[in-house]
Amino acid sequence: MASWNSTPLEITYEVLGWTAFVSWSISFYPQVILNFRRKSVVGLNFDFVVLNLTKHSSYLIYNASLYFSSAVQKQYFKKYGDKQMIPVAANDVAFSCHAVLLTAVTLYQISIYERGNQKVSKISIGIVAVVWLAAAVCVFVALPRHSWLWLISVFNSIQVSMTCIKYIPQAVMNFLRKSTDGFSIGNILLDFTGGAASYAQMAMQSIDQHSWVNFYGNIGKTLLSLISIFFDLLFMCQHFVLYRGKSSEELVKTSDEPVSENWGRKGMASWNSIPLEITYEVLGWVAFLSWTVGAYPQIVLNFRRKSVVGLNFDFVVLNLTKQSAYLIYNASLYFSTAVQKQYLEKYGKEQMIPVAANDVAFSIHAVLMTAVTLCQIAIYERGNQKVSKISFGIVAAVWLGAAVCVFLALPTHSWLWLISIFNSIQVFMTVIKYIPQASMNFLRKSTDGFSIGNILLDFSGGVANYAQMAVQSIDQGSWVNFYGNMGKTLLSLISIFFDLIFMNQHFVLYRGKRALIAPKIISKESTEPLIKSSDDPVSENV
Repeated sequence: MASWNSTPLEITYEVLGWTAFVSWSISFYPQVILNFRRKSVVGLNFDFVVLNLTKHSSYLIYNASLYFSSAVQKQYFKKYGDKQMIPVAANDVAFSCHAVLLTAVTLYQISIYERGNQKVSKISIGIVAVVWLAAAVCVFVALPRHSWLWLISVFNSIQVSMTCIKYIPQAVMNFLRKSTDGFSIGNILLDFTGGAASYAQMAMQSIDQHSWVNFYGNIGKTLLSLISIFFDLLFMCQHFVLYRGKSSEELVKTSDEPVSENWGRKGMASWNSIPLEITYEVLGWVAFLSWTVGAYPQIVLNFRRKSVVGLNFDFVVLNLTKQSAYLIYNASLYFSTAVQKQYLEKYGKEQMIPVAANDVAFSIHAVLMTAVTLCQIAIYERGNQKVSKISFGIVAAVWLGAAVCVFLALPTHSWLWLISIFNSIQVFMTVIKYIPQASMNFLRKSTDGFSIGNILLDFSGGVANYAQMAVQSIDQGSWVNFYGNMGKTLLSLISIFFDLIFMNQHFVLYRGKRALIAPKIISKESTEPLIKSSDDPVSENV
């Protein structure tokens, strides 16, 4: 199998791949959450979901077979040449698995929630039946000759066909209802981002290999990106231009108090400018993607080195507390109508809630990834470093104080005050969590073992997050969302400040320097190299 010729292109390929995976994976959640909040699936076309399940199932079969089966890979190289690379990456397989599961969840919601008079059409049932019957016939045809590559190409063709037709029922339904109410636009924005990133990922591989065989060798992935982008643009046109602000009469009939994609926040201000609203959504998900993908470079670096030497443990422990407090704040303000009511009473009913869906999604993901990093600390080489007693004391004091505040808030139902405490906690932890890592880098005179990729993406997320809040303020002609969500404001500014320090340490002060001896904070007597030598030592540049 061919190898990469350019390290920057390889890194870009991986980042784009996981950006596409994260975008497509998260794109399922806005619709699932919208259905859950409304307890209704009116506005979501059932044919779209059924065809989508067939599409993702066939795509999973194709991706998993080509990625894991050596027999299929052997036939691929025989057809396209040994110098080519397999056109399926790990993120493709991960996405397919996740897509099948989440589409199944959506089908389950259709079975239990209010759905009006809509049913799955006989046409869709017929298409699905014919597709799987034909696939079964192809399996029996391929068995005697072991034509595995041909067989999975059939499944690839199925997923391309399903991609071509699955969007049509939803687009037609939106047109007939003259509304997109009940169909999540968040799904479309993320799907568009994923399609663009997937196409760019394939282009990076082709540029590196000086060959475009991965485009026609994996025509399914190529067409998937282009078709998705086309229909996403159509849905965005319907939502933001053609049927903006229009609610379907059918949806009104299903409830005395209809819930739109604003998820029932009556009395809340709406957007005044379509371009600013689109910019707000894009910036929010750019921040989310940057911060989300930013968790992976450190995890991958630890995995490849099988060592966490160079990563400060206090930083990770304090970060877990910070992210947990931020999750409590975001989820409470975004989902709880009681908290929202108190917020609007305090800041005015004409204001908008300063927490977006991407804030909640980021917080959940951040807690999980920080927990993964803690697991790596537990199992990988870590030298003599331990979590300091100071950090233990800080974390214990913070959660003890939070518990006291919960008991104080219960009698008076002071929920807004309570979540403001958690917001203050996350701001406080953001201020102090970077200090141990910056000090460790200074004492070691090196950033080796601490991923700069994490910092670059964190910086991008901070800038995009601050810009997102500014866009909302410009649209509303009010800056209340800055001091009404002081945690988010300070989070961006503090993150940017420390990211600049880390970039200065990595690219200027300690550029190219590797720590040879562990500092005193790790080992007072050890003269052992910070990273154990081997025949081929692994640094972050691997």
